[in-house]
Amino acid sequence: MNKTLEISAMQYDFHTLLKVSDICGLTGEIGFHDTDTGYLVSFPDDDGKAEQRMAEYKKRLVDLENNIWNR
Repeated sequence: MNKTLEISAMQYDFHTLLKVSDICGLTGEIGFHDTDTGYLVSFPDDDGKAEQRMAEYKKRLVDLENNIWNR
């Protein structure tokens, strides 16, 4: 079973989402799906740690954004 996180395309582009998955060490583990308003990111929950992965992903996404804008 997977858990999903919806991300607005107005807020982040696809390349940023891929970069953050690489930073988190989740490349190849999470899936990206286009929606009408952005992207649906799916996290595997086979081990019950999807919520933890999602929280880490969201934190790293915000950290990357802050690093870009606060230079």
